[in-house]
Amino acid sequence: MVRGGAVADPIKTRARLFRDLGHPVRLRILCLLAREGRQCVCRMLPELEVPQPTLSRHLAILRGHGLIEDEREGAMVYYRIADRSVLPIMRAAGLPCACRPKVRGVRVEAS
Repeated sequence: MVRGGAVADPIKTRARLFRDLGHPVRLRILCLLAREGRQCVCRMLPELEVPQPTLSRHLAILRGHGLIEDEREGAMVYYRIADRSVLPIMRAAGLPCACRPKVRGVRVEAS
């Protein structure tokens, strides 16, 4: 649903998903989270080698589409993949990071 009770166009929704996935930084974030599990920004920054404001902007885009979620523990904010249906899309795109994801810090074999 969108504002005013209208039904969201599924094609536009999927197009937005692919647009959101279509940026190298966002794909690298998803790869990192798929490979390593839950991560804080302080651990992502050196791995991704982007400025903190850039990382925050891309995390917000992914969170806005429901692909990742955040969890606060004291002063720390941790991110993890919320919508695991993105992993087959990443595999289909040939991203090896999605082949053996970790779930809550434990590596699982992809089928």
